[in-house]
Amino acid sequence: MSERVMNLRQFIHNEGIKTVSFDVFDTIVFRRVARPVEVFTAAFDHFSLTNELTMSADEFKELRVYVEKQVKRQAIHGEVSLEDIFSSMPFSLEVVDGLKQAELDIEKRLGFIYQPMNDFIAALVEQGIQVFLVSDMYLSKAQIRQCFFADYPLLQSLPLHVSSEYKLNKSSGLMFDHLAEQYSIEKSSWLHLGDNLLSDFTMPKQKQLLAQCLSTELDVNSIFHLESTLFPESQSFNSARMLASTHFQAQSDAVAFNIGSLIWGPILFSFTDWVIDQTIKAKSSCILCLMREAEVFAPLIENRLQQRNLTDIVVKKLYASRKSTFWPAIDTQHESWFEDLIYVLVQRRGYTVDDFYRDFLLSHDEVHSAHKNVLVRDTDGLFFQGQNLLKLLTDAARANSQQLKDYVHLQRALFSRYFTHHIGESLDTCTVVDLGNGGTIQHQIEAILNCKSAGNLLFYSSERIYRFSASTRYSSFINAHSDSRNLRQLLSRSPECIEPFLVGDCGTTLGYQDDTTGTPILAAHLPDNSAPVNDFLNGVVVYFRLHHQLGFGQISTKQIIPILYRYIQLPSKLEAQLFTRILHQDNFGSNDAYPIITDHQREEIEQWGLADFYQEFCQYPKVKVGKIHWPQAVITLISERFLARQLGLMSMDTDSDVLNLVERLLEHKWRRFSVYGAGLFFEKLLPYLQKNNLQIDYLIDRKADISGPYNVAGFEVVSLDTALAGGTDKVLISSYAFKDEIARNIYEQSIMHNSHAIDVLSL
Repeated sequence: MSERVMNLRQFIHNEGIKTVSFDVFDTIVFRRVARPVEVFTAAFDHFSLTNELTMSADEFKELRVYVEKQVKRQAIHGEVSLEDIFSSMPFSLEVVDGLKQAELDIEKRLGFIYQPMNDFIAALVEQGIQVFLVSDMYLSKAQIRQCFFADYPLLQSLPLHVSSEYKLNKSSGLMFDHLAEQYSIEKSSWLHLGDNLLSDFTMPKQKQLLAQCLSTELDVNSIFHLESTLFPESQSFNSARMLASTHFQAQSDAVAFNIGSLIWGPILFSFTDWVIDQTIKAKSSCILCLMREAEVFAPLIENRLQQRNLTDIVVKKLYASRKSTFWPAIDTQHESWFEDLIYVLVQRRGYTVDDFYRDFLLSHDEVHSAHKNVLVRDTDGLFFQGQNLLKLLTDAARANSQQLKDYVHLQRALFSRYFTHHIGESLDTCTVVDLGNGGTIQHQIEAILNCKSAGNLLFYSSERIYRFSASTRYSSFINAHSDSRNLRQLLSRSPECIEPFLVGDCGTTLGYQDDTTGTPILAAHLPDNSAPVNDFLNGVVVYFRLHHQLGFGQISTKQIIPILYRYIQLPSKLEAQLFTRILHQDNFGSNDAYPIITDHQREEIEQWGLADFYQEFCQYPKVKVGKIHWPQAVITLISERFLARQLGLMSMDTDSDVLNLVERLLEHKWRRFSVYGAGLFFEKLLPYLQKNNLQIDYLIDRKADISGPYNVAGFEVVSLDTALAGGTDKVLISSYAFKDEIARNIYEQSIMHNSHAIDVLSL
């Protein structure tokens, strides 16, 4: 059962609720589309099977959206029916009727009822609680019942109130007033449930109802909008993402849970299917998931194998890291083995002189005491008693070369012992799974065991895999075919954007004990990460379960690219903030954990200059690599909309600006005011003003100063001078681009008029 429903049932019991009203869409009824407007595209395609129109499905969708907006602007109350919309289409009556029926047919085909909500309603009715449905919608009661409730007798029988028939809506609060009067409802015992923050929470609360918003911690509408704007691929499983995020709860960290359920749930669902399919193709009987990612990969693959009824493949966690496989994989027979070893270690991120002494079995001395915390990569420019520090270290290690050889041979024996006792499979029957990006661990395992695996699978790869092209073969989930907009490069630049969640709170594998089974030696676990990583994994598991239960089927790699790209390139503020609280531990070099995002990183970018740093980052993506781990997230914390503006998305996102402006109006409790700006922004704003029963005293525009009064959407547009002379005292600026100039003009002219103080509200 839905955890949210269980909590609601308890709340209703505790509060003595007598009436419960439900929003319909995205509360009870869901659609198998990425966004509701895709219904229009599907309807056009359905109609086109037997008819021909000289436009594409996407052109029709755009037409359908804008016609609806225009019809609503022309309606006094802002509420219209499906018939009103289609009667304004530029087609013959026959085509209009066909397209309208096609839309209803598609609504019926793609819509579904979330069963726990139906069961919840049935339980309320059985308890004698008054239940009815209410929706701000252009479909009629009959159309909703026909399209969605045909197989649900209880829902068919419930009172249903829709804005298109009442010419009242929830977002203005007038529908709640009307229903309270019609049913003689005591508002203090009335609970309203829905998904829209304004219509289903803010307004009913203002009307003294109890209300709960069935929405996620993350801004779903913004995320879905960005995904669909950036890429043409459709996420038809978005309703599963919403349901997993809203009907199930985190133990302690809601954002971590939502990143698992809403973002990485579908990504990892697609990835695990790919791993299973690749394993089947390779005729492999065992999947080895490399620790630490195995903390997440292994249970998810087992989960998916069970869902697919595949019983002849086993999944095991292989405790191995770049560090634990590095030494046993060294070929001491190669003449340059020592020089190659030094070169590799000098390049390691975070690798200190103290780490060098430990790994090369050196005794602590004066050099160690003076420089133990210095990074080895910086030692070439330092001196100790007149000698180059890197040369001192190298000479000391070279003097220990025989002991190093013995150490390498011992480590190889210990790994082989571990693999035999803990894995118990021949490597050539196994596929080995890792996150990426260079495939180093898989190559080293093959070198240690002198055996090729059945397959080496990576979530993503970079050109680094080709270092081993002569001996090791890889397959990548995000590969040359599926890569879009340099996604692999983005991931390889900032793997920390997901690594902490995939590796969990367990320590990296440092090596293997010299005991009978080669027991893995693990670094200290990260207790600070336990709560968020557990909530993340629970979110992913919930998504897997719901996706399967709802019958959405497999997800293609192309379908998850928009989700992954948006997450990396345009993280929300809540997503970015979470990464200031979690730690990460590298799987080579230093064993210390480090935070992903710090105040120092933020200060460094601010000192650089946000625009200048972003330009540098675009030209040289590896700028500050290893120091600023996820630049896009740090930028978001500095300026939430900066990245969207740089990608040109803010200029197209006037709908978001309109909603923000309406929220500001409601916060300030403005009911009557004048509006300055009669352009496209106002046309998009007007339906929301009408819905909320907000009154416009004057519509003002500078054009009226030049050409005199004119009409827009039934309003006479006048000059600011006329409005001030008429006594206007509140002005809403319906423009973003020129808001500062407009505000200055209002202030200057109000002084000239010796007018009273003017309140101005803008974005």
